[in-house]
Amino acid sequence: MNTSHKWVSALAAAAAMSLFSLPTNAAEPAGNSGLSKTVKTWDLDFGKTEDVQTFNARVRDAANDVCVAEERRHWSSTRRPAPNGWRERCVNDAVDAAVREVGNRRLAMDTSGRSVL
Repeated sequence: MNTSHKWVSALAAAAAMSLFSLPTNAAEPAGNSGLSKTVKTWDLDFGKTEDVQTFNARVRDAANDVCVAEERRHWSSTRRPAPNGWRERCVNDAVDAAVREVGNRRLAMDTSGRSVL
């Protein structure tokens, strides 16, 4: 499995799992979520700091897009807003899960999306 496919599955899984933390029983089972976003990696060299930073920005943007979509799905099914801070936790959880799945510490980020190495 190539890196971008790993990111896609990790982002979708993390966003779906974060949705379970919403109050009420409005969350769908993780298997029904299916929201994901592809992160382009073919043009990057992870040996270069600038490319790692570009990748980190792409991952954070993709995670935000997936989490916004999950937040909208929650609203449309419950007519209740997500709790305060939910989107930020969703994005951070999705990014963390994706970094863990890829297994490259060089890609680790802080909460602002900057590389920690």
